[in-house]
Amino acid sequence: MGHRIVLLVSYDHLDPVMSSLLVDGVATAGLLAIAFLALRLSLRLRRAAAQAEASFRANVALAPGEGVVLGTVEREQGADVAVRVEVEQRGSELARSGNWSHEWTETGRAVRAHPFYLRHACGARIRVEPGEDVMLVDALDGMIRVDLTRRVRVAELTPGEEAFAFGELRRAPDPEAPTLGYRERAQGYVLVPPRRRRMLLSSEPFGEQLARKAAFHLRWAITAGVASLAFNAAFATFHARRWLGETVEVGVTQLRESDHGRGNFDVTMLGPHGVAFSDEVSDADVARVRGVEPLEARHVPSWPSSSTIGPDVTVHSIAYVALPLLGVIAIAYFFRAHAALPWYEKKLIEQGSGRLAEGESAARGDRNRPEGDPGNPPPDDGRSDAGTAIQSPTSRGGQL
Repeated sequence: MGHRIVLLVSYDHLDPVMSSLLVDGVATAGLLAIAFLALRLSLRLRRAAAQAEASFRANVALAPGEGVVLGTVEREQGADVAVRVEVEQRGSELARSGNWSHEWTETGRAVRAHPFYLRHACGARIRVEPGEDVMLVDALDGMIRVDLTRRVRVAELTPGEEAFAFGELRRAPDPEAPTLGYRERAQGYVLVPPRRRRMLLSSEPFGEQLARKAAFHLRWAITAGVASLAFNAAFATFHARRWLGETVEVGVTQLRESDHGRGNFDVTMLGPHGVAFSDEVSDADVARVRGVEPLEARHVPSWPSSSTIGPDVTVHSIAYVALPLLGVIAIAYFFRAHAALPWYEKKLIEQGSGRLAEGESAARGDRNRPEGDPGNPPPDDGRSDAGTAIQSPTSRGGQL
């Protein structure tokens, strides 16, 4: 008799194991894991943003050590470039139902870095020695069209541009400073890459960039947390049966065919202290309801309508919605996080409408631009660096 009672569940309810798996495992643990991961990333980025802001003081006197320096870019004598990133792309086009579209895919990336100077607000001329692994955070506002299917997108620090530089500031001889004596150069400030890290150069404050990333992950943490809360609220009766309910013996006082017209039966039961409540069972369970006396039910004294027949805590099969809910949020978060990465942290792919020839000067139809949405096409600067090696996009590492 006990085995038959255990298997008795309310109509369209799942067994206890599957009920717990969907509610506790998928909708609670799964969604809260995403929320925790996103929140952790957000907090880490917020701390990094605060540190970046704390390391930069526009009007503070220069001092050796690690930090952020702001100044106006000046090239070294005889140099034709300070820092320049070239992203080589190959184009392809596709016609669907008479409509053409095209795509530019990164095939290589090269960095030209040369020592340059930042003119600080105090008047000091700081020599910057970035190294070939420098990360430039700037707009891809230059373009070189090689031929119909090849082009090069360009980001460059230009003279007169204000730039933020993160590195280690030292006192050292300045090659362009006037000599003090026989072969002796004056001491100046030199910014070099920080230990075991790359130098970062940007046209905007680092803290703002990190704060935007932190806000993005925080929104997804809230989304996953609210989704978990909403799911559990929708199935509050399940939690009521678990935490407020008790398994009791009941007697069947009425058994009649359901008014829903699904061939099922409504069971009216009399619980402890003469409390009556009802539930629905399938026609397959009717014989067992009639053949077992007394029955066991999960009774919730403070919420009688959430009581169910059978001794176990079960949930309605609608709870299967937890699976697509978790899947959609997890996949959307992953793809949105990747799509939100700026061009300097991922492989550059740009898409647009029309054929490649129609965007020959600047790909006017581009919809997915790596930086902002400039209203006018970026000019062809007419410069190409044939001697610069183009690296595979997978060979670069690290991110801001």
